Amino acid sequence: MPQSQRVNFEISISGRNDGTLEAMYIQLLNEPVHHTEEIKEDILLADYTDDGRLVGIEVLSPVRLADLAKLIKESKVRKNFRKFVGKSAPRDLVTA
Repeated sequence: MPQSQRVNFEISISGRNDGTLEAMYIQLLNEPVHHTEEIKEDILLADYTDDGRLVGIEVLSPVRLADLAKLIKESKVRKNFRKFVGKSAPRDLVTA
């Protein structure tokens, strides 16, 4: 994949005025989203390009890090992804 299409992992978090976290989005590619798949009903969504590459992951309720990592196909990327999310994601939305 060309470097210009790849984004370092980026996390966006949305919350309520009372400080409650509502959702988290982990962006992996800077590409248009062609379709979204519901991985876990009302909890975990994955966005894909038209050729099936993972663009990003939306977390709407607490999930396990292992469930997120399963979405990453390449083992080297998966290892770096687990490390990044493990250190950066709020514990309210991602558990060990």
